[in-house]
Amino acid sequence: MWFRKWRRDRLRRRPFPEGWGDLLFKRVLLYRHLPPQERERLHGHIHVFLNEKGFEGAGGFKVTEETKLVIAAQACLLVLNHTDSYFPGLYSIIIYPTTYLAPRREWEAGVVVEGVEARVGETWPRGTLVLAWDAVLKGAKGLEGCRNVVLHEFAHQLDYLDGKVDGAPPLPGELRSSWPEAFGQAFRRHEKQVALGLPTFLDPYGAKSPAEFFATAVEAFFMCPRAFKARHPVLYRQLSRYFLEDPARWMPR
Repeated sequence: MWFRKWRRDRLRRRPFPEGWGDLLFKRVLLYRHLPPQERERLHGHIHVFLNEKGFEGAGGFKVTEETKLVIAAQACLLVLNHTDSYFPGLYSIIIYPTTYLAPRREWEAGVVVEGVEARVGETWPRGTLVLAWDAVLKGAKGLEGCRNVVLHEFAHQLDYLDGKVDGAPPLPGELRSSWPEAFGQAFRRHEKQVALGLPTFLDPYGAKSPAEFFATAVEAFFMCPRAFKARHPVLYRQLSRYFLEDPARWMPR
């Protein structure tokens, strides 16, 4: 344990190559607006992340330095103010060039339905996270509105940390009592609106489960914080206390 802490401290103190910063400034909207002091802290987290996670291409995709940096910078925003956890269950990130087909197996009306479906990202509690590179770039540049596939899938990794997939990552004491009610009520309201075909601020996909609702809320919290705060002030406050961050302070939308 002490050796890991020592190694991570050394990695976080490494100089950040100027070319890396230039690349992220062009490719990642959140990086561009992040205050300088927090950007410097993010640089240290990126060094640790790149040292500890593996990247591999699939479907003919070739992993480059840009690939690693764009994904790492966004993932590390979720742990920007926490230095003790870098998604410990995750070892490998697989990147496809574009939307890929994955097996689908679900229960529908008591019957198992199997097939394939198009996806841009997915992850599991242990081992692997999968992303489609074109969706990664669109989300990073802010071209998908409040959606961002990297933030979404890495939010699931946070949710997995306590061994449950329930839309509640391990919480500090002061949030354990308020989080279930705040997120539970918001999820049920969102679920009902989607079922009725009503417009929603958060991605309708969040109505699938509390875990998906949490992941879509994390996307909006970072990508559209001012709009999110105006429409869901209670949820915004919960996420702000969890991430120890107030992106509405520096993200202009």
